[in-house]
Amino acid sequence: MAMLDDGRIRIDRKGIFVDGTPELSARPYCNVSREARRMALDVGHDGSAASKEPSSNRCPEPASSIRYVTRQEMESEHPGVYAALPSQFRDRLPARVRASPQNSRIFRAGFDVFPGLVTDLFDRLRYVEGTEWPMWKLVGAFYLVKARIGESAARHAGEKIYSTMPWPPQVSTIADALRFTETAYFESHLRAPRWLAGCWRVVRETPTSMVLDDDTPYPCHLNEGVIAGISRAFSRQRPRYRILDEAGAKRAGGTVTRYEIEFTPA
Repeated sequence: MAMLDDGRIRIDRKGIFVDGTPELSARPYCNVSREARRMALDVGHDGSAASKEPSSNRCPEPASSIRYVTRQEMESEHPGVYAALPSQFRDRLPARVRASPQNSRIFRAGFDVFPGLVTDLFDRLRYVEGTEWPMWKLVGAFYLVKARIGESAARHAGEKIYSTMPWPPQVSTIADALRFTETAYFESHLRAPRWLAGCWRVVRETPTSMVLDDDTPYPCHLNEGVIAGISRAFSRQRPRYRILDEAGAKRAGGTVTRYEIEFTPA
C-alpha cells in the first residue's frame, strides 16, 4: 500500500502493497483468493520472494531473549510517551521490531487536518521522516495523537484511510478486504513475526460473516476505524460490525479486540 501524491492510498494491480506497504493496523495472512494469497506472501513488495512468517502466534524462542523497550528509553526520547501507552502494552513493545517509513505518510494522511500537530509530534519523538520507525515510536505516536484529538477523531482517521482506498481486482468483496488486512500489517512491519509484532487475524468465516481479531498494540478506536472504513468501502454488501466481548477489548484493558462483521454475499 502506498500513498499517492494526493494523499490517497494505492495497491498495485497484483494486489501487493507498493513501496514497502505501509499500514497502521493489519497483519499476518489468511486467504483472499488462492492466487491473491500466493501473490501477497510468496512475493515481496519489491518483487522478491517473501520470507514465510511462523504459522503460530506462540513465541518460538525463550522469552528472556526478547528485549522490550524500557520506560527510561522511551522517556529519554519523548517525556510523557510512556504514560500515554496503555498499561497492557507499555512494557511489551519489542525493541527490534521496525515499521515501514511509509507509515509516516499514512499517519499524515489520516490526520491531515492537524498537520502542525503531526510535525510537532514527529519532532518530539525524534523521528526522521523517510526512515524506518522503531515500532514503539509509531505505536506511541498514535496514542499521543489520540490523547490530543479524542477517540472519535482517531476512529474517523482510520475510517478515512480505508474507505477511500482503491482496492486491486483480486479484492472484490468485503471478505477479501478483511482478509487482506493481515497481509497489510505484516508488510507494514517489515515481515516481523506475528508473535512479536502483533497481528490481525481471521478466526472464523462463513459466507455471510467474519470474525476478525485485532491483536496489535495500536489504539483500539483507531483500528475500529479500519473495520468501519472497509465496511463503508464495501457498503453494497450492507455490512454491519460489532465488537464481541467488549469487557475484554483493548479499550477496556485487554490485549485483543474481536470484531464480528456480517454482510450479504457478493
